[in-house]
Amino acid sequence: MSFVSSLLLFLFVAAIGQDSSSPEVVKLLPKTVNNFRAQGVRPLASLPNEITPEDFGVRGAAEGTYVSPKGERLMVSVMTTRSHAGAYSLLTRAATQMKSEAQPQAAKLNDVGVAGVAAPERVVFYKGNLFVSVAGKSKTTGNGENTLITFARAYAATLPEAENEIPVLIKHLPDWETAQERAIYAISLPVLQGAAGNQPVFELINFNEGAEAVTATYDASRLVVVEYTTPQIAADADARITARLQELRTQGQPIPSAYRRVGNYSVFVFNAPDETAAGKLIDGVKYEQSIQWLGENPLLWARAEKQHTQQAVSLILGIARTIGFFVAAVLGIGVVFGGIFFLRRRAQQRAVEEVAYSDAGGMLRLNIDQMTAETDPSRLLGAGEEKPVVQ
Repeated sequence: MSFVSSLLLFLFVAAIGQDSSSPEVVKLLPKTVNNFRAQGVRPLASLPNEITPEDFGVRGAAEGTYVSPKGERLMVSVMTTRSHAGAYSLLTRAATQMKSEAQPQAAKLNDVGVAGVAAPERVVFYKGNLFVSVAGKSKTTGNGENTLITFARAYAATLPEAENEIPVLIKHLPDWETAQERAIYAISLPVLQGAAGNQPVFELINFNEGAEAVTATYDASRLVVVEYTTPQIAADADARITARLQELRTQGQPIPSAYRRVGNYSVFVFNAPDETAAGKLIDGVKYEQSIQWLGENPLLWARAEKQHTQQAVSLILGIARTIGFFVAAVLGIGVVFGGIFFLRRRAQQRAVEEVAYSDAGGMLRLNIDQMTAETDPSRLLGAGEEKPVVQ
């Protein structure tokens, strides 16, 4: 195996430590993956002194060898961490080593786990709080994809479901989609110092309070963003950092090119060509404020009651509008038909009045006095004339 493979294997063993959960991790290695069968599955418990489990929050680890019917052998290492951020931190560090030291052909994978990186002889990815490494000789399959990627994708599908999102702090970096490929995520001071240098100001960052950090290079400049869990912790850290920077400046020790608090973030820029460039880089950091209750939300009941009231009012108004529509429709139809009936009756009455007039129950009245106009002269008797009576 290559030098980077040995280096990463050392990282896996170093990050494990003594943890009683390691035997449980063995259950994450199935007996078969595609046409590969597991051999020699075992927990990992040894830990050199160079790296402690707290650097990544590692809880346990296991490894196993998988062999195909054609004799292909793949080594799978899986680690569980206390948080998704710890697993992502392992991924970013391993990916940086793969790209910079021995395998420049390493490429990002978007469809294996949540995020991953593939090289000719190794694939690493994370899913939830699990970090996985698959190592071995790669061969091209029938669909043009190498054996490592095909196996890693199939194995990732056997792992528990997890939120399909990388830590949001990564997305707040300037040009984050490109920067994430060279970024290193840290949940402990040693990892941050190993990535961004042993800067004196980093000693004031308390990762035990839940802080997380990310660092990435932009040309010659290095950007470091530290996220705190609450505004109070961020304000206290800002006060300590500001005072410490003043001391370092007075003592003539190295200080960042620029520093600024942005929301709950402490943002540092190192090795910038000038203050303008450093300030522009800090301006590119995006902070999105969000509020989360540490426990039961006291406004939840009021919000639900308000929503229920709004829905009830909306329902009542809807019913009232429906009733009003039907009432208006019925009245309108009644007016139309009533008007038509009324006009028709008036027309019939006028037609009857033009034919005959009766003031005695419908009996005909002779127009002797010629007081009533007769529109049909043929119905009148002329002077000295008689109408023949039909027998």
